[in-house]
Amino acid sequence: MISTLLSQLHGPDGDSTPRLVYGADYNPEQWPREVWEEDVRLMREAGVNLVSVGIFSWARIQPAQDEWDFGWLDEVMDLLHAGGIGVDLATATASPPPWLTTAHPEILPVTASGETVWPGARQHWRPTSPVFRKYALRVVEKMAERYSGHPALVAWHISNELGCHNIYDYSDDAARAFRDWLRARYTTLEALNHAWGTAFWSQRYSEWEQILPPRLTGSHPNPT
Repeated sequence: MISTLLSQLHGPDGDSTPRLVYGADYNPEQWPREVWEEDVRLMREAGVNLVSVGIFSWARIQPAQDEWDFGWLDEVMDLLHAGGIGVDLATATASPPPWLTTAHPEILPVTASGETVWPGARQHWRPTSPVFRKYALRVVEKMAERYSGHPALVAWHISNELGCHNIYDYSDDAARAFRDWLRARYTTLEALNHAWGTAFWSQRYSEWEQILPPRLTGSHPNPT
């Protein structure tokens, strides 16, 4: 499948012979529209035949909860295809837009000391948040419906650098997911108490809901 897709890429001379994939991330939404044609011309001159697009564009694609703007991305996809450059299209879910974190601050990660990781950088979402997954799935479905048949599409770029900045989350969503994982691993609280040595410092658990992720403690935490 991949070799078939890559065979569709061609270089500056229009030759359709399969060749090595060469390219990088391309973020046209961060640049004036006036330079896009020049960008494509320079890519062709450099031998670029594949670029990743849309990685951090969720706020541009979906400016508000019920508002969508694909016109600019349609144009980018068409320009790249006309220039013989394939697209590794990102799902745009790497960083949620401000309207989403404002409406649903419960998607923001929480540190071990209980601090909220606020917007302003990137990847400010909980991997275990069902609310984030609902909205992320919505934008992904919209993009798939619109671009799955586009001739420039070569591959899908799933989010971006998963677990780079939000690998550690100690939120209540993470606690629920942690307990589900523990149930699958230990089956019973008796087995968990034994494995964890919870007789120490009166830490024995009598309900699954009592178990928390390894958050900040007042002394040395139980190493298990």
